[in-house]
Amino acid sequence: MNLQQLRDLNAVITYGGFRSAARALDVSQAGLTKSVARLENEHGLSFFERTAKGVSLTVDGQAFLPYAQAALIEATRAEEWLRGMQGRRATRIALGVSVEPSLRLVPAVLQDFRRALPDVAIHLTQSANSELLSALRDNRLELAVMRLPHMLDAADLRVDVLYESEAAIVARAGHPSAGARTIGELAGLQWVIVGAPGRPGQDDESIQELFLQPQMGRPRIAAVSDSLFGAVSMLIDSDCVSRMPRSILDHPLTARQLVEIKLPHPSRRYEVGIVSRASRRLSPEAKTLVAMLRSFSRISQAAYRRPPP
Repeated sequence: MNLQQLRDLNAVITYGGFRSAARALDVSQAGLTKSVARLENEHGLSFFERTAKGVSLTVDGQAFLPYAQAALIEATRAEEWLRGMQGRRATRIALGVSVEPSLRLVPAVLQDFRRALPDVAIHLTQSANSELLSALRDNRLELAVMRLPHMLDAADLRVDVLYESEAAIVARAGHPSAGARTIGELAGLQWVIVGAPGRPGQDDESIQELFLQPQMGRPRIAAVSDSLFGAVSMLIDSDCVSRMPRSILDHPLTARQLVEIKLPHPSRRYEVGIVSRASRRLSPEAKTLVAMLRSFSRISQAAYRRPPP
């Protein structure tokens, strides 16, 4: 049984016969007859008595008609509700960002996105990777643009890699250890970690890579901050050091206040991408944002790789 069969049956009753119903609905009489006949045959019942004067309901037809009409009324109400929701759909996107994309990618794209869809509000959360992943899995975020963890369990996630980047060890301009050339010279300094405050600083990937994997001991952690510019403020006003995206050195707010402590060994590159729940269907607005992030990333990376004239 389907709604179309119920609609056809109700039309035959409403218009007094198959021919009149077919004419009113602008459909073929044969098709209308087959639709009602399939409903009858599926359940081994006869709803109409066909006579020379037309059709009339059988006892079974009279008993079934109120149920069919009630189902059609509820289906109409459901369709009206769905149409109404299309006009009232919440025009917002819950977007999470980690440190790297919050510096350049997301601000640039959101400016274009607002011009394209001015009625869509972006609810922006800047947090550590672990917090963003938890929020995605709990449906508190629809999308996250983030540095992809080295060992990401993505079984329940949709991951779209945008570009590669790298980190730098940064400190305030004029820092007494700005000329250091080995990580050992920095081991005794106070470190500021941009991450989840609820997790130990030693769990940060940059600390693992710099100190724990080479078995250089545990560095001194001054603070773990989920705010990028909170961490930057600590660096500017102290002799702390931190490992941050290299793009922080070009940001207008920090360009002349932070410097890179350059070590001879190359920094490991990492990927930045868009992450969402695999089982969640993205809204049309979120799909537009994803497309714009991909496009901007491709264009900016091509420009970055283009050799100077």
